[in-house]
Amino acid sequence: MKKSVFFDFFNRQSDTGFKALLSDGCENIDYINWNDFLLPACYGDSQEEYQAIRNECALFDVSPMRKIHLSGKAAGTLLDTVLTRPVSAMQSMRGGYVAFCDADGMLKDDSILYKFSDEHFLLMPSDIDHSLHFDSIREKLCIDEDDVTIQECTHEWSGLALQGPLSATVLHAMGFDDVELIKPFEFVEISLDDSVIQLARMGFTADLGYECWFNPSLVRELITRIELARRKLGIPLPGYGLDALEVCRLEGGYVVAGWDFSTELDLDLDLKRSPFEVGLGWMVDLEGGNFVGKAALQREQKNGQKWFKRTIKTDVDLDLEDAGQLYANIGDEEVCIGMVTSSAWSWGLGKFIGNASVSSKYRNLGEAILFGANGEKYYVTLGREPHLELVRRNEIPAKIEKH
Repeated sequence: MKKSVFFDFFNRQSDTGFKALLSDGCENIDYINWNDFLLPACYGDSQEEYQAIRNECALFDVSPMRKIHLSGKAAGTLLDTVLTRPVSAMQSMRGGYVAFCDADGMLKDDSILYKFSDEHFLLMPSDIDHSLHFDSIREKLCIDEDDVTIQECTHEWSGLALQGPLSATVLHAMGFDDVELIKPFEFVEISLDDSVIQLARMGFTADLGYECWFNPSLVRELITRIELARRKLGIPLPGYGLDALEVCRLEGGYVVAGWDFSTELDLDLDLKRSPFEVGLGWMVDLEGGNFVGKAALQREQKNGQKWFKRTIKTDVDLDLEDAGQLYANIGDEEVCIGMVTSSAWSWGLGKFIGNASVSSKYRNLGEAILFGANGEKYYVTLGREPHLELVRRNEIPAKIEKH
């Protein structure tokens, strides 16, 4: 695994550098492999990083995310066939979340998409290489290679997310004006040192936030400006790792490919899901064009889906056993009704929360049972809404604190 561009700047553990973490740490506990880059659980203290996101602002290195540049007059046509809703009619200089399926209507991945123009798109799946899938669709559509170029450009863009109620204030203190006027899912181009930063109002923490994408040559300049903002505002602006991100995204009810549904990187037949089954039905336009998996999804909607996404919460910080299987008292029996797909303790809510996949037969239940590692039985609440919905996430203009 490689070291991402902001690791040293974010790391607050003087006795544990990158090499020590890689050699002495435990994968999937102390760090994960994100597209061949190391993403730590934290850079110092997970709870402090979480509190910075929710109360001030914290920073996340999104540089490892896979990036695919699609250009040419047929780029929109190709994407309209791959993705579950048309993007060719999408406004330019907009970002959005998109999904794509296999022919059976099962999710292959979800992604971020930026549209620069009708012939210029940047697609960001998290870490899966979909080049063979894209090429096969292009060939089926008989699109000439001269009409669409599909180019991996992961290492040509570095990325930084600023998340939290003071994120607009921080960007202003870094020297970027009018960021508070950027609308949710809109992005603007900012000139800096003979280069350009793409600044989008987006994020994965269910909070006010922005994502910056830029040439790696600007990393040092961005670090200098972050340090300037720290001094101006008198706040720590820590980097945050996977633990804090996981809590924030679960508070918002967001799903992650490979965790909340199976992908080809780690295929689990029991966790293959359609977009509707993981709460991403809003990404599907069954009235639109003929995208891959449309017919299967139409059949699913007619016949009924097998699974429903639910949130869970309880006051007890659980250590789950039995792969997080969910049970319910049905008659005189405890019946398995589904599974917890991801979970964490929320410091802000004081609750154990998570995402669950519940069989359609039991979708109207409001309570379920989990068994802890000690074999004890715990009751959890099943919900349909996010645990946290912050008004500031979508407020226009975003709040700027005076400094």
